[in-house]
Amino acid sequence: MKHIIKKLSLLLTVALTAACGDMKLQTDADYDHSVLDPHIPMTAWEYFETRPDIFSEFMAAIEYAGMKEYYTQTGHEYTFLALTNTAVKAFVSTYPDKSKITDCPKEDVQNLLSYHIVDGFYSGYGELPVEAIFVLTLRRGEEGLMTMLTRKNPWMADAGAIIVNDTGTNGNSPMRKSVSCNIMPTNGVIHVFDSYCYYKK
Repeated sequence: MKHIIKKLSLLLTVALTAACGDMKLQTDADYDHSVLDPHIPMTAWEYFETRPDIFSEFMAAIEYAGMKEYYTQTGHEYTFLALTNTAVKAFVSTYPDKSKITDCPKEDVQNLLSYHIVDGFYSGYGELPVEAIFVLTLRRGEEGLMTMLTRKNPWMADAGAIIVNDTGTNGNSPMRKSVSCNIMPTNGVIHVFDSYCYYKK
Protein backbone atom coordinates (compact mmCIF):
# COMPACT_ATOMS: atom_id res chain seq x y z
CA MET A 1 0.00 0.00 0.00
CA LYS A 2 2.81 2.42 0.95
CA HIS A 3 4.57 1.53 -2.28
CA ILE A 4 1.47 2.47 -4.33
CA ILE A 5 1.09 5.80 -2.48
CA LYS A 6 4.77 6.65 -3.12
CA LYS A 7 4.35 5.90 -6.82
CA LEU A 8 1.20 8.02 -7.06
CA SER A 9 2.92 10.91 -5.27
CA LEU A 10 5.89 10.71 -7.64
CA LEU A 11 3.59 10.55 -10.66
CA LEU A 12 1.62 13.59 -9.42
CA THR A 13 4.83 15.56 -8.85
CA VAL A 14 6.06 14.77 -12.37
CA ALA A 15 2.69 15.73 -13.88
CA LEU A 16 2.58 19.07 -12.02
CA THR A 17 6.18 19.86 -12.98
CA ALA A 18 5.41 19.15 -16.64
CA ALA A 19 2.24 21.24 -16.54
CA CYS A 20 4.02 24.22 -15.01
CA GLY A 21 7.19 23.87 -17.05
CA ASP A 22 6.19 26.47 -19.64
CA MET A 23 5.29 29.11 -17.07
CA LYS A 24 7.68 32.05 -16.82
CA LEU A 25 8.87 33.37 -13.50
CA GLN A 26 7.33 36.64 -12.41
CA THR A 27 9.63 39.59 -12.91
CA ASP A 28 10.31 42.08 -10.16
CA ALA A 29 7.88 44.98 -9.95
CA ASP A 30 8.18 48.35 -8.29
CA TYR A 31 6.18 48.41 -5.09
CA ASP A 32 4.80 51.77 -4.07
CA HIS A 33 3.89 51.35 -0.41
CA SER A 34 1.53 53.75 1.31
CA VAL A 35 -0.54 53.94 4.47
CA LEU A 36 -4.27 54.57 4.20
CA ASP A 37 -5.07 58.04 5.51
CA PRO A 38 -8.24 57.91 7.64
CA HIS A 39 -8.77 61.69 7.35
CA ILE A 40 -11.49 62.88 5.00
CA PRO A 41 -11.84 66.53 3.89
CA MET A 42 -15.46 66.96 4.96
CA THR A 43 -17.66 67.15 8.03
CA ALA A 44 -19.39 64.11 9.51
CA TRP A 45 -22.67 65.23 7.93
CA GLU A 46 -21.07 65.56 4.49
CA TYR A 47 -19.64 62.07 4.88
CA PHE A 48 -23.08 60.65 5.70
CA GLU A 49 -24.40 62.35 2.57
CA THR A 50 -21.91 60.36 0.47
CA ARG A 51 -23.39 57.11 1.81
CA PRO A 52 -27.20 57.38 1.75
CA ASP A 53 -27.29 53.63 1.09
CA ILE A 54 -26.39 53.02 4.74
CA PHE A 55 -27.08 56.34 6.51
CA SER A 56 -30.37 57.69 5.07
CA GLU A 57 -32.38 56.63 8.15
CA PHE A 58 -29.73 58.05 10.48
CA MET A 59 -29.78 61.40 8.65
CA ALA A 60 -33.58 61.45 8.86
CA ALA A 61 -33.31 60.87 12.62
CA ILE A 62 -30.78 63.70 13.00
CA GLU A 63 -32.93 66.18 11.08
CA TYR A 64 -36.10 65.10 12.89
CA ALA A 65 -34.39 65.57 16.28
CA GLY A 66 -33.06 69.00 15.27
CA MET A 67 -29.46 67.96 15.97
CA LYS A 68 -27.82 68.46 12.56
CA GLU A 69 -25.57 71.27 13.79
CA TYR A 70 -23.49 68.83 15.87
CA TYR A 71 -22.54 67.01 12.67
CA THR A 72 -21.94 70.11 10.52
CA GLN A 73 -20.05 72.40 12.93
CA THR A 74 -16.25 72.49 12.90
CA GLY A 75 -15.51 74.29 16.17
CA HIS A 76 -15.42 71.20 18.40
CA GLU A 77 -14.34 67.59 17.93
CA TYR A 78 -16.84 64.86 18.75
CA THR A 79 -16.77 61.11 18.48
CA PHE A 80 -19.80 60.22 16.38
CA LEU A 81 -21.23 56.74 16.77
CA ALA A 82 -23.00 56.56 13.43
CA LEU A 83 -25.96 54.20 13.09
CA THR A 84 -26.63 52.32 9.89
CA ASN A 85 -30.14 51.99 8.50
CA THR A 86 -30.26 48.55 10.13
CA ALA A 87 -29.59 50.04 13.57
CA VAL A 88 -32.15 52.83 13.18
CA LYS A 89 -34.81 50.38 12.00
CA ALA A 90 -34.07 48.19 15.04
CA PHE A 91 -34.68 51.20 17.29
CA VAL A 92 -37.96 51.98 15.52
CA SER A 93 -39.06 48.36 15.97
CA THR A 94 -39.10 48.88 19.75
CA TYR A 95 -42.27 50.93 19.13
CA PRO A 96 -44.82 48.36 17.89
CA ASP A 97 -47.12 51.00 16.41
CA LYS A 98 -44.38 52.96 14.54
CA SER A 99 -42.97 52.29 11.10
CA LYS A 100 -40.34 55.01 10.67
CA ILE A 101 -38.07 57.13 12.84
CA THR A 102 -40.15 60.27 12.39
CA ASP A 103 -43.13 58.46 13.95
CA CYS A 104 -41.23 57.95 17.22
CA PRO A 105 -41.44 60.51 20.05
CA LYS A 106 -38.98 63.31 19.22
CA GLU A 107 -37.54 63.36 22.74
CA ASP A 108 -36.72 59.64 22.49
CA VAL A 109 -34.91 60.20 19.19
CA GLN A 110 -32.99 63.12 20.72
CA ASN A 111 -31.98 60.89 23.64
CA LEU A 112 -30.87 58.16 21.23
CA LEU A 113 -28.70 60.55 19.24
CA SER A 114 -27.32 62.28 22.34
CA TYR A 115 -26.08 58.91 23.56
CA HIS A 116 -24.32 58.38 20.23
CA ILE A 117 -22.28 61.59 20.39
CA VAL A 118 -19.27 61.45 22.70
CA ASP A 119 -17.67 64.70 23.79
CA GLY A 120 -14.08 64.65 22.57
CA PHE A 121 -11.97 62.70 20.10
CA TYR A 122 -11.64 58.94 20.71
CA SER A 123 -10.07 56.93 17.91
CA GLY A 124 -8.49 53.49 17.99
CA TYR A 125 -5.13 55.05 17.06
CA GLY A 126 -4.13 56.08 20.55
CA GLU A 127 -6.96 57.75 22.44
CA LEU A 128 -8.79 54.54 23.33
CA PRO A 129 -7.00 51.89 25.41
CA VAL A 130 -7.64 48.14 25.33
CA GLU A 131 -9.30 48.37 28.74
CA ALA A 132 -12.72 50.03 28.96
CA ILE A 133 -12.85 53.69 29.99
CA PHE A 134 -15.89 55.82 30.75
CA VAL A 135 -16.57 58.58 28.23
CA LEU A 136 -18.93 61.56 28.40
CA THR A 137 -21.87 61.38 26.01
CA LEU A 138 -24.17 64.29 25.29
CA ARG A 139 -26.92 62.41 27.11
CA ARG A 140 -26.53 63.51 30.69
CA GLY A 141 -27.24 61.60 33.88
CA GLU A 142 -27.13 57.88 34.51
CA GLU A 143 -28.77 57.12 31.15
CA GLY A 144 -25.71 58.63 29.47
CA LEU A 145 -23.14 56.27 31.02
CA MET A 146 -20.94 54.63 28.38
CA THR A 147 -17.64 52.79 28.22
CA MET A 148 -15.41 52.46 25.16
CA LEU A 149 -12.27 50.54 24.23
CA THR A 150 -10.46 49.29 21.18
CA ARG A 151 -9.53 45.69 20.43
CA LYS A 152 -5.86 45.35 19.53
CA ASN A 153 -5.17 41.66 20.07
CA PRO A 154 -4.55 40.21 16.58
CA TRP A 155 -5.79 36.82 17.75
CA MET A 156 -9.28 38.14 18.53
CA ALA A 157 -11.98 37.97 15.85
CA ASP A 158 -12.91 41.63 16.41
CA ALA A 159 -9.35 43.00 16.39
CA GLY A 160 -9.32 46.65 15.34
CA ALA A 161 -12.95 47.24 16.29
CA ILE A 162 -14.23 49.90 18.65
CA ILE A 163 -16.27 48.35 21.47
CA VAL A 164 -19.00 50.23 23.33
CA ASN A 165 -20.12 48.92 26.73
CA ASP A 166 -17.95 45.81 26.70
CA THR A 167 -19.62 43.03 28.69
CA GLY A 168 -19.52 43.77 32.41
CA THR A 169 -18.02 47.25 32.11
CA ASN A 170 -21.22 49.29 32.34
CA GLY A 171 -23.98 47.56 34.27
CA ASN A 172 -26.07 45.34 32.02
CA SER A 173 -25.65 47.52 28.94
CA PRO A 174 -25.37 45.39 25.80
CA MET A 175 -21.97 45.25 24.15
CA ARG A 176 -21.77 46.81 20.71
CA LYS A 177 -18.97 46.35 18.17
CA SER A 178 -18.26 48.78 15.33
CA VAL A 179 -18.57 47.51 11.78
CA SER A 180 -16.26 50.29 10.57
CA CYS A 181 -14.22 52.75 12.58
CA ASN A 182 -11.67 55.56 12.76
CA ILE A 183 -13.08 57.61 9.89
CA MET A 184 -11.81 61.13 10.61
CA PRO A 185 -13.86 64.02 9.25
CA THR A 186 -12.92 67.65 9.94
CA ASN A 187 -15.01 67.72 13.13
CA GLY A 188 -14.01 64.53 14.94
CA VAL A 189 -14.05 60.80 14.36
CA ILE A 190 -16.77 58.40 13.18
CA HIS A 191 -17.32 54.80 14.27
CA VAL A 192 -20.14 52.94 12.50
CA PHE A 193 -22.52 50.53 14.25
CA ASP A 194 -25.16 48.10 12.97
CA SER A 195 -26.84 48.04 16.41
CA TYR A 196 -27.80 51.04 18.50
CA CYS A 197 -26.18 51.52 21.88
CA TYR A 198 -27.91 52.19 25.20
CA TYR A 199 -27.31 52.12 28.93
CA LYS A 200 -28.99 49.46 31.03
CA LYS A 201 -28.61 49.42 34.81
